[in-house]
Amino acid sequence: MLLRIRSPAGTARITVEPTTSGEDFARLMLDTIPKSDSQPDPKTLKLSNQPGSSGEAVPFEALVGRTVGDMGFSHGDLLFLSYKPATADPQSHPTTQATSSQAHPSQPDPSHPHTHTDPPLPNTIPLTDLSNVQEPEVDLYWKSQNGKIERKRDPTFCRHGEKGMCDYCMPVEPYDAKYQAEHQIKHLSFHAHLRKLLSSRPPTSSSATDLPPLDPLSLSVMKPCPTGSHAPFPAGICSTCQPSAVTLQSQTFRMVDHVEFASPTIIDGILSAWRRTGTQRIAFLIGKWEKYDKVPMGVKTVVEAVWEPKQEGELDGLTVETPWEDEERVSEIAAWCDRGLTVVGMIYTDLTPVPEDITKSLFKRHAQSYTASSLEMLLSAAYQISHPLPTKMSPTGHFSSRFVTCCLTGDEDGGIGVLAWQASEHAEAMVKAGIVEASVDPGVVRVRKPGPGEYVPEVFYSYKNEYNLQVKMPAKPTFPVEYLFVNITHGFPVDPSPLFLSNSFPTENRPGLHDQSMEIVISQLGAILAKSDGEISDTATWPGRIKKEVEKWLSDWHLVSFLCMQGMFSLAEQKVLCRAATAHAHPKDVNALEELFASGGWQTLLTIVESSTSGRPANGFSNPPSSAFGALGIDSPATAGSSTNLTGLGGSTGETGTGPSGGGGGGASNEPRECPHCTFVNEPGARDCDICGLPLDG
Repeated sequence: MLLRIRSPAGTARITVEPTTSGEDFARLMLDTIPKSDSQPDPKTLKLSNQPGSSGEAVPFEALVGRTVGDMGFSHGDLLFLSYKPATADPQSHPTTQATSSQAHPSQPDPSHPHTHTDPPLPNTIPLTDLSNVQEPEVDLYWKSQNGKIERKRDPTFCRHGEKGMCDYCMPVEPYDAKYQAEHQIKHLSFHAHLRKLLSSRPPTSSSATDLPPLDPLSLSVMKPCPTGSHAPFPAGICSTCQPSAVTLQSQTFRMVDHVEFASPTIIDGILSAWRRTGTQRIAFLIGKWEKYDKVPMGVKTVVEAVWEPKQEGELDGLTVETPWEDEERVSEIAAWCDRGLTVVGMIYTDLTPVPEDITKSLFKRHAQSYTASSLEMLLSAAYQISHPLPTKMSPTGHFSSRFVTCCLTGDEDGGIGVLAWQASEHAEAMVKAGIVEASVDPGVVRVRKPGPGEYVPEVFYSYKNEYNLQVKMPAKPTFPVEYLFVNITHGFPVDPSPLFLSNSFPTENRPGLHDQSMEIVISQLGAILAKSDGEISDTATWPGRIKKEVEKWLSDWHLVSFLCMQGMFSLAEQKVLCRAATAHAHPKDVNALEELFASGGWQTLLTIVESSTSGRPANGFSNPPSSAFGALGIDSPATAGSSTNLTGLGGSTGETGTGPSGGGGGGASNEPRECPHCTFVNEPGARDCDICGLPLDG
């Protein structure tokens, strides 16, 4: 019988007999991998009947002692072979499932954030190797700039001409306290903070002045003791190896000064799930860092898209997978879309409708309650620890993090607002050392009692009392969560220019609300191509408007990441796909779309679309038949248990009811629809209320 084997190296055919042993069957599959490619690690070889994680993966050890006939294979079956390369080749990786072969700081545990007590980072770089640290582009930019704040001639105090300069108009340093107070800048930017640290050093060149100015905070006992005069803790401890007492104060600088969402549709996409289900949602922010001109030497996070991990939402909370298995794969795809694009933070909802008026959200985060709870702050610190910022200004090669946390919650007017923050450097050190934990009171953090073999340093916090005097209080056993909080501003651009232009493809990991599948890809692409008389398989016959529409349809983060993870496109074709999705933002990359059209994966996709049009009715595009997938060696999602219905792609898939009142019909009725929540009369065919945003189906 003939079997097809699809692996990261491509698709190949092998011929076997029902009596072929499992060992010979495994050898034939391994022979399909070219010798020029990275050879697989035998321990990671797995065989599956579906791409990705949707099928049942069987390790190669299960084939020993069996025959092909015993395995239930039929002539022409398509099998998926996945593995990890034996050598760490960054250009080769399994396309059928997300894997991780490098050691990274472990992901935080949301249920026990205080147990994140990792040892020092495994990839800590010695001081002599700091030249190998790859810093973000925005940091390289500010390092090359003067950074001083230019001032205009003061008409009151300046007594010189237009080309002169005096103390009243000369440029000032980015950390100037007077300028900071006049412009109400609460926190110095990270690079202004670095300039302030470097300003205290003498201008003469010496080995001392070349040392990194940053000193990462550590609250763990040093093991072994540098003096070597006693046994390691807990058998012995001295003033050299034990951490000093902690005095908490408001942090004077921040790693990120502003969070900018490239388009309001990013927020609307997360809120749409909450409006339809009433349960909370969480997503990771995909973006990059750019310079921020409103703060001296500032840095802003520009959010271009979001990725929703596997989660279970509830009315007052949620449960999310940890560790996030797809993070490495998502970061890789993001980097192909645009230089510097990566995971930059997380965002989640904390929304409760007002009982008296469900069209408004409850305002529960304010000065009299809390802005971020202790559990949220420790979780933010744990995620920041797992996403350190690489920098040459630290002796370890890392310092703090630019991972931001955003929360969608009710504002003072009953609407929905965004809160953005970071955990302070002290918060990261305390979580890493495991000396704090969340409290029942969301506004305070609790200092843990040391257990056997543990050392918890003393914690103090200072504040000004009613007499305007600085007072230091011991945290026995709690202290306010505000001492770990660093506020960040947020906003939207005046002239939005998002990297991704479309959001028509369903969002990942939303079971029951809408599912992603190849059938939706085929249906959406077919609906676009149905507007032209050109041949589907021949892109040269497509009109220019069709190519533009296809290019805009491809510019969808959820669609691009879905196609890259399906295994239909090779590694090189995935990179071309990502370039084509963002070609509008890179005018010099004019050939990306044509390169995609000429690729084998795209031609396979067009062949499926062309096969599915054979039974298309005159008034629309039908669902692609399973034979269209099987003819090209691709299993139809319908046969794999997909419950996606394609008759309502304009809204939530899988909702096709056509009752007398048009409920769930998505436009099946021509009569106005009255909202059952706020009684507003909406236009015919509407799914959600134009006033309150809630579903009209109740």
